[in-house]
Amino acid sequence: MWENEEYKITFKENAIQDYERIILTSGDCHYLLPMVFIGDNGKETAYYNCSGFAALSTYSVQKTEDALFILESVLLILGRVVEYLISPAKVTLSSDTIFYNQETGEIKIAYVPLPGEAVSIRRNLIKFIAQLKADIKDGNGAYLDKIARTIHYGNHPITEIVRRVGLLKRELYLQTSASS
Repeated sequence: MWENEEYKITFKENAIQDYERIILTSGDCHYLLPMVFIGDNGKETAYYNCSGFAALSTYSVQKTEDALFILESVLLILGRVVEYLISPAKVTLSSDTIFYNQETGEIKIAYVPLPGEAVSIRRNLIKFIAQLKADIKDGNGAYLDKIARTIHYGNHPITEIVRRVGLLKRELYLQTSASS
């Protein structure tokens, strides 16, 4: 995906719908990284403008509170992209597609559509949470497990998951401030 300091992905032609292409190239949806498409021989390469942002895979998220912040931000973005006709279930969530601006603390997503058979927001979120948990060093990874179980066993709207992440953030804060 990263090549010569550029973030780019090659898709099969028509993997991204025409209306999605219009939104993604316009930059109007400022929750997603703007893209430019170039087609060649039945394939299409998308180049992402990630100026000022770096993929989460270049960072080591070692604190649960940081992981919960990232997860909450991603969930809020998924709740907003619907307004731009982008299905949250189709957005690939991984440490390679989530971008962070260290100066502003802003999170953006590089839109990479999941293949048709893999479209599942629940599975996608649970895999992403597992990636976030992998580097946690503060011994509080159980908070991420708790939200993953909530997603796995419930059929909650994104707004409810955001609310539950907020509750876990408060609970973690109270726990760490009480032990200090």
